[in-house]
Amino acid sequence: MTNNTMDVEKKGRELIISRVFKAPRELVFNAYTDCSHLKHWWGTHQWPMEECTMDFREGGEWRYCLRGPNPGDESWGKAIYQHIENPSKIVYNDYFTDSEGSINREMPGMQITVEFIDKKEDTKLVSRTLFDSPDALESVVEMGVIEGFTETWDRLEGYLAEA
Repeated sequence: MTNNTMDVEKKGRELIISRVFKAPRELVFNAYTDCSHLKHWWGTHQWPMEECTMDFREGGEWRYCLRGPNPGDESWGKAIYQHIENPSKIVYNDYFTDSEGSINREMPGMQITVEFIDKKEDTKLVSRTLFDSPDALESVVEMGVIEGFTETWDRLEGYLAEA
Protein backbone atom coordinates (compact mmCIF):
# COMPACT_ATOMS: atom_id res chain seq x y z
CA MET A 1 0.00 0.00 0.00
CA THR A 2 1.29 3.51 -0.82
CA ASN A 3 0.27 6.44 1.39
CA ASN A 4 1.33 9.73 -0.27
CA THR A 5 4.98 8.98 -1.04
CA MET A 6 5.19 6.38 1.71
CA ASP A 7 5.05 2.62 1.19
CA VAL A 8 3.32 0.60 3.91
CA GLU A 9 3.35 -3.19 4.25
CA LYS A 10 2.12 -5.52 6.99
CA LYS A 11 3.77 -8.96 7.23
CA GLY A 12 2.53 -11.09 10.11
CA ARG A 13 3.54 -9.14 13.19
CA GLU A 14 5.74 -6.62 11.35
CA LEU A 15 4.84 -3.18 9.99
CA ILE A 16 7.24 -1.93 7.31
CA ILE A 17 7.10 1.72 6.26
CA SER A 18 9.48 3.33 3.78
CA ARG A 19 9.91 6.66 2.06
CA VAL A 20 12.60 8.50 0.10
CA PHE A 21 13.73 11.89 1.41
CA LYS A 22 15.55 14.52 -0.63
CA ALA A 23 18.43 14.86 1.82
CA PRO A 24 21.81 13.22 2.41
CA ARG A 25 21.89 10.16 4.65
CA GLU A 26 23.99 11.80 7.39
CA LEU A 27 21.45 14.63 7.74
CA VAL A 28 18.50 12.24 7.95
CA PHE A 29 20.38 10.06 10.48
CA ASN A 30 21.24 13.12 12.59
CA ALA A 31 17.60 14.23 12.54
CA TYR A 32 16.77 10.94 14.32
CA THR A 33 19.56 11.06 16.89
CA ASP A 34 19.36 14.43 18.63
CA CYS A 35 16.48 16.06 20.54
CA SER A 36 17.39 19.46 19.08
CA HIS A 37 16.33 18.04 15.68
CA LEU A 38 13.52 15.73 16.82
CA LYS A 39 11.58 18.52 18.54
CA HIS A 40 10.97 20.10 15.13
CA TRP A 41 9.35 17.10 13.44
CA TRP A 42 8.58 14.11 15.70
CA GLY A 43 4.84 13.62 16.17
CA THR A 44 1.91 15.11 14.33
CA HIS A 45 0.86 18.77 14.23
CA GLN A 46 -1.88 17.96 16.78
CA TRP A 47 0.45 15.81 18.92
CA PRO A 48 3.97 17.32 18.71
CA MET A 49 6.87 16.20 20.84
CA GLU A 50 7.28 18.72 23.64
CA GLU A 51 9.70 16.91 25.93
CA CYS A 52 12.77 14.95 24.94
CA THR A 53 15.86 13.53 26.64
CA MET A 54 18.27 11.24 24.86
CA ASP A 55 21.34 9.19 25.62
CA PHE A 56 22.13 8.07 22.07
CA ARG A 57 24.29 4.99 22.56
CA GLU A 58 23.68 1.24 22.71
CA GLY A 59 21.92 0.67 26.04
CA GLY A 60 20.98 4.35 26.28
CA GLU A 61 17.44 5.68 26.46
CA TRP A 62 15.35 8.22 24.61
CA ARG A 63 12.37 9.50 26.60
CA TYR A 64 9.77 11.78 25.09
CA CYS A 65 6.29 13.18 25.49
CA LEU A 66 3.77 14.03 22.78
CA ARG A 67 1.15 16.55 23.91
CA GLY A 68 -2.30 16.79 22.37
CA PRO A 69 -4.56 19.75 21.74
CA ASN A 70 -6.54 19.44 24.99
CA PRO A 71 -5.23 20.08 28.51
CA GLY A 72 -3.93 16.83 29.97
CA ASP A 73 -3.60 15.06 26.59
CA GLU A 74 -0.16 13.47 26.64
CA SER A 75 1.52 10.31 25.48
CA TRP A 76 4.85 9.34 27.01
CA GLY A 77 7.31 6.94 25.42
CA LYS A 78 10.69 5.40 26.03
CA ALA A 79 13.10 3.84 23.58
CA ILE A 80 16.05 1.70 24.66
CA TYR A 81 18.76 1.54 22.01
CA GLN A 82 19.87 -2.00 21.17
CA HIS A 83 22.14 -1.45 18.17
CA ILE A 84 23.52 1.60 16.34
CA GLU A 85 25.42 1.69 13.04
CA ASN A 86 26.18 5.34 12.29
CA PRO A 87 24.80 6.50 9.77
CA SER A 88 22.95 3.45 8.44
CA LYS A 89 20.87 1.74 11.17
CA ILE A 90 19.24 2.18 14.56
CA VAL A 91 17.54 -0.65 16.45
CA TYR A 92 15.57 0.10 19.59
CA ASN A 93 12.80 -1.25 21.78
CA ASP A 94 9.96 1.26 22.12
CA TYR A 95 7.38 1.39 24.90
CA PHE A 96 4.43 3.46 26.05
CA THR A 97 5.24 4.77 29.54
CA ASP A 98 4.03 7.12 32.24
CA SER A 99 5.74 10.45 32.87
CA GLU A 100 8.27 8.74 35.16
CA GLY A 101 9.34 6.27 32.46
CA SER A 102 7.59 3.20 33.88
CA ILE A 103 6.52 0.92 31.02
CA ASN A 104 2.77 0.50 30.48
CA ARG A 105 2.45 -3.29 30.12
CA GLU A 106 -1.16 -2.95 28.89
CA MET A 107 0.08 -1.29 25.68
CA PRO A 108 2.12 -3.17 23.07
CA GLY A 109 5.88 -2.85 23.14
CA MET A 110 7.72 -3.01 19.85
CA GLN A 111 11.18 -3.46 18.39
CA ILE A 112 11.94 -0.84 15.75
CA THR A 113 14.70 -1.03 13.18
CA VAL A 114 15.29 2.14 11.17
CA GLU A 115 17.53 1.85 8.11
CA PHE A 116 19.02 4.86 6.34
CA ILE A 117 19.86 3.83 2.77
CA ASP A 118 22.11 6.14 0.73
CA LYS A 119 20.60 7.03 -2.67
CA LYS A 120 23.17 9.62 -3.89
CA GLU A 121 21.56 12.96 -2.90
CA ASP A 122 18.54 11.19 -1.39
CA THR A 123 17.98 8.81 1.52
CA LYS A 124 15.55 5.92 1.64
CA LEU A 125 14.25 5.56 5.17
CA VAL A 126 12.86 2.13 6.10
CA SER A 127 11.19 1.61 9.47
CA ARG A 128 10.47 -1.99 10.49
CA THR A 129 8.34 -2.35 13.61
CA LEU A 130 8.09 -5.83 15.10
CA PHE A 131 5.21 -6.47 17.52
CA ASP A 132 4.66 -9.38 19.91
CA SER A 133 1.72 -10.58 17.82
CA PRO A 134 -0.35 -9.74 14.73
CA ASP A 135 -3.11 -8.62 17.13
CA ALA A 136 -0.77 -6.12 18.79
CA LEU A 137 0.12 -4.77 15.33
CA GLU A 138 -3.56 -4.42 14.44
CA SER A 139 -4.34 -2.61 17.70
CA VAL A 140 -1.67 0.02 16.94
CA VAL A 141 -2.87 0.35 13.33
CA GLU A 142 -6.39 0.95 14.67
CA MET A 143 -4.95 3.68 16.93
CA GLY A 144 -3.79 5.52 13.77
CA VAL A 145 -0.08 4.69 13.57
CA ILE A 146 0.00 4.79 9.75
CA GLU A 147 -1.66 8.21 9.61
CA GLY A 148 0.65 9.39 12.38
CA PHE A 149 3.72 8.14 10.51
CA THR A 150 2.55 9.89 7.34
CA GLU A 151 2.18 13.26 9.04
CA THR A 152 5.36 12.84 11.10
CA TRP A 153 7.42 12.01 8.02
CA ASP A 154 5.77 14.91 6.15
CA ARG A 155 7.04 17.12 8.97
CA LEU A 156 10.50 15.50 8.69
CA GLU A 157 10.55 16.22 4.96
CA GLY A 158 9.77 19.91 5.65
CA TYR A 159 12.42 20.06 8.36
CA LEU A 160 15.08 18.50 6.12
CA ALA A 161 14.25 20.95 3.33
CA GLU A 162 15.02 23.84 5.69
CA ALA A 163 18.21 22.30 7.16
